[in-house]
Amino acid sequence: MKLLLISNPMAGTNRAGLLQEVIDPLAAMFDEIVIRQTKQALDALQFAEESSDFDALVVIGGDGTVFEVINGIAKLEKRPILGIIPGGTCNDFARTLGLPMVPRLAAEMIATQQIVEVDLGQVNDTYFLNFVGLGLVAEASIGIDTEEKARLGKMGYYLSTIRSSMEAEPFSYELELAEGQKMTGEAVLILAANGESLGGIETNLSQGAYNDGKLDLVIVDEVNLTTIRDVILQKIGLTNEPSFTHLLTSGFTLKTDSPKVIDTDGEKAMHSPIEVKVLPEFLKMYSGRVSPLN
Repeated sequence: MKLLLISNPMAGTNRAGLLQEVIDPLAAMFDEIVIRQTKQALDALQFAEESSDFDALVVIGGDGTVFEVINGIAKLEKRPILGIIPGGTCNDFARTLGLPMVPRLAAEMIATQQIVEVDLGQVNDTYFLNFVGLGLVAEASIGIDTEEKARLGKMGYYLSTIRSSMEAEPFSYELELAEGQKMTGEAVLILAANGESLGGIETNLSQGAYNDGKLDLVIVDEVNLTTIRDVILQKIGLTNEPSFTHLLTSGFTLKTDSPKVIDTDGEKAMHSPIEVKVLPEFLKMYSGRVSPLN
């Protein structure tokens, strides 16, 4: 088997010696390992676009690097099996897959070859693994201070979320689900999640799964002191809050009263209006959980 290993040396927790730590467990699994290191934005995207001749692609990096990789392989006719070795600040989808947050242990888990089929989300012409959202989630991501993120890690996201919550302005929206339901109203946050973690926090969105052909759609009407308290405590109990609407959908179209920044897995690449859909079981990925594909 042939492996393409993409490493982002600038990711949050990457360090000297990390590459060798993850290569050692993978060497027993693959006959050939080709290593590509990113030097600038979009390198991972380009490397992934050229990965159709590989059996597997393992990325060492954070959520931004993973985002580039999935957008690189999404349009390939022959897609390699994808593995994530956490190397960033939040590592959200790696958490969803049950992978260890210690890179060496994640590599050892990948070497056990537990494989799952994973839904991929599509918003307009862009792909996402974990979530797409607007309002508070995008504003918190925009508002995080780079130095604060480097120094505080996940806590930097929490602090930015709290600051954004206190200044959150509602926006008007029109939403039409693939199932036919139409909704209108005002919200401070609309989020469609495929994963179980956001900013390193478990979201407790227990109805959905990453391979059920559905997204967990959450609409938040207002932010109150309870919401801010739960962020501080690193708990988001979305189903228990009266200001939350939570349902499952296979896709939707969304319009807002004015263009709003759209956050896809932490990247701000577009504005509303948007069309979102699910590509069921589109990717095969290495998992830290028992797999029916083994």
